[in-house]
Amino acid sequence: MNITIIGAGTLGSHLARYLSEEHLDIYIVDRDTTKLSMLDSENNLMTIAGDAIDLDVLRQAKAGTCDLFIAVTEVAERNFVACGLAKSIGAKMTVARVDRSDYLLPQNREVIMRMGVDNVIFPEYLLSQSIIESLRHSWASNWYEFNKGEIVLLGVRLEPDAPLAGKHLRELPASERNFHVAAIRRAQTTLIPKGNHQMLPNDILYIATTPAYLDDVARLTGKTEHNISRVVIAGGGNTTALTVTSAANEFDFTVIEGDKNKCQKLIGQTHKCTVIHGEPTEIEALIEAGTENVDAFVALAKTASENVLTCLLARDLGAHKIMAEVDRKQFVNMAESFQIDTILNRQMLVANAVFQLLIDAGAASTKCLALPDAEVVKLEIKNNSRLNGVMVKDLKLPEELTFAGIIRNGKGMLVTGKTQLCSGDSVLVVCFAGALHRARKLFN
Repeated sequence: MNITIIGAGTLGSHLARYLSEEHLDIYIVDRDTTKLSMLDSENNLMTIAGDAIDLDVLRQAKAGTCDLFIAVTEVAERNFVACGLAKSIGAKMTVARVDRSDYLLPQNREVIMRMGVDNVIFPEYLLSQSIIESLRHSWASNWYEFNKGEIVLLGVRLEPDAPLAGKHLRELPASERNFHVAAIRRAQTTLIPKGNHQMLPNDILYIATTPAYLDDVARLTGKTEHNISRVVIAGGGNTTALTVTSAANEFDFTVIEGDKNKCQKLIGQTHKCTVIHGEPTEIEALIEAGTENVDAFVALAKTASENVLTCLLARDLGAHKIMAEVDRKQFVNMAESFQIDTILNRQMLVANAVFQLLIDAGAASTKCLALPDAEVVKLEIKNNSRLNGVMVKDLKLPEELTFAGIIRNGKGMLVTGKTQLCSGDSVLVVCFAGALHRARKLFN
């Protein structure tokens, strides 16, 4: 599969690195040769220096024969033009990064498609939807659904007094096998656990389960559902406006913003929240916003360090759930060490959205989710696969991967040693970032 990416900024570079690990043919275009040289030296891809709306440059970047064309410069109009040109010379599927929510409206879809844009990605919208999903599920750090919710993958921090705390996986009785611990985050390291692994307090467990057993998972990890009503958001940018507009009927929002112009703009965009002019890192502003004992506090300032600091202040004041946007993947470990409940990273959210588009574009086996230092890939068992008809306990799976769940005939089911694999099964495989080739080899 061939992929052409336009724009080597933070988002485009992140996508290029992730997709190059898929062993796909990646071409990336930008006018900044410094950015391109850094990518070229570190990754298996082709870089093209030039203007993305120059047809000769697009042809050089194989836009006319690519399976997926992704334009993610910071200028939406430029992305639209690039997609239109690529479509006109043969690109099969085009994706444009946008910066306004009206591009997402169903009544505008036909107009956008006539311009040559098959799909749009709005990073701030993806971030706002992730925030809302996390607010709806207060006891989980992360919440991912597969096959319309048939299988749910949760990130949950294990409480010290939880029934699972201190137990080895092999100790779990059969009656408590209504879930599968697919990965463990401990001390900024990801583990793919086996039976001899022990679950320790403050571990972040990535647990696969089905909707019927969500209450059991909450109980066993020491969590209780806390109904979130009042939410304080630090930062009054576009993500905040989208979040408030989308969920004002579910939550009572208060926003703290240090820029008076942003405050006025937010008030003009929505009348569904209280806006306070003040610096989120100042205790006085946090108290004025009612952060003391608030149900949830979301930090959406410009930098990861400011967001983490603000969350720690909010937790000291009594905020029940704290969430922080972390703009760089290398800062995720820092945020985890401070036990931030939910860590938000827009680059990973966009990458996950692109993975879904790859599946739609016909990629037989692509990642469908990126976790810190691990990945979830959906692989299908073919009729001639050596896995067809085999029980999981007889496979001797490599240490670097585990089966989190199976989608069979459209229904989600969990995996035990006695699960017999069948042709047509879509298996959710969790593996280390560098072990994806071993997972694919197993299925081929």
